[in-house]
Amino acid sequence: MPIENNDLNPDYIEIEHGTTSPLALYSAYQRMEIELRTPEAMPMPHWHGQVEVNIPFDGNVEYLINGEKISVEQGHITIFWACVPHRLISVNNCTSMAIFNLPMHLFLSWPLKKELINHITHGMVVKSHFPHQVSPLEVARWQAELTQSNEQIKQITIEEISLMIKRFGFMGWDSLLINKVPKTLNNGVSKHSQFYVSQMLEFIAENYDKSLSVNQIAEHVKLNPNYAMGIFQSVMQLTMKQYITAMRINHARVLLSDSDKTVFDIALTAGFNSSSRFYDTFRKVVGMTPQKYRKKTQAQLHRI
Repeated sequence: MPIENNDLNPDYIEIEHGTTSPLALYSAYQRMEIELRTPEAMPMPHWHGQVEVNIPFDGNVEYLINGEKISVEQGHITIFWACVPHRLISVNNCTSMAIFNLPMHLFLSWPLKKELINHITHGMVVKSHFPHQVSPLEVARWQAELTQSNEQIKQITIEEISLMIKRFGFMGWDSLLINKVPKTLNNGVSKHSQFYVSQMLEFIAENYDKSLSVNQIAEHVKLNPNYAMGIFQSVMQLTMKQYITAMRINHARVLLSDSDKTVFDIALTAGFNSSSRFYDTFRKVVGMTPQKYRKKTQAQLHRI
């Protein structure tokens, strides 16, 4: 089941049809989202496939994360994989809180400490040792810049956010919920499913730029391919194809903006085995050809 050439293989993961775009990579689960607002207690828990970062700036808040109460003190950063059911239960006097939703493919592409990545992808909640590593003014700027049409500014903003997480790793953290996650999470996803998906994510992050098949991914975690695809989608709320394509397109966007490589070289470097497949996928996802995207981002760079 190759991830790339569905023209040649009937077992290829089919692109979904209907109202949901098969490559909606920058929709709800593929776009970095930032909120800076007054927090509100949630009546019910929810979950999603992104990495969530929370920073209360002027008061303490409390979360219920898979049945465990987690206190987040003023100014501290808390990070967790949001496939674990979570609910904000107490905001106390907090009136300003930052909430980041980071696409997993983007998070795993950053040069972070391996231990930090493992703690998050294995269901732990990590909390900063030290407060005040980022200010509300910085978050407000990032939030505004991500809505701009200037792709270079967006890329710089994403890099700054990655440095915030990198600083978090070097400053130290406490790991919470260790060995407290039950065998079945409240969203119906089992603990072992989450474990296997974390292993799949790690394998994909290391190999997305090569020819990659569902069979290879399933073999890596010693699971049946169909079962592996099923638990991946249940945890990530994305198919393997959507996720891998997200990583490849993200890599290609960076190379188009920041390098002089030819489009063909970029296609191969990012993991596409043909330029035609790359052109078609890039145009569907980004809404323009790779050449137009490069021209646009480079023109924007000169205006910065």
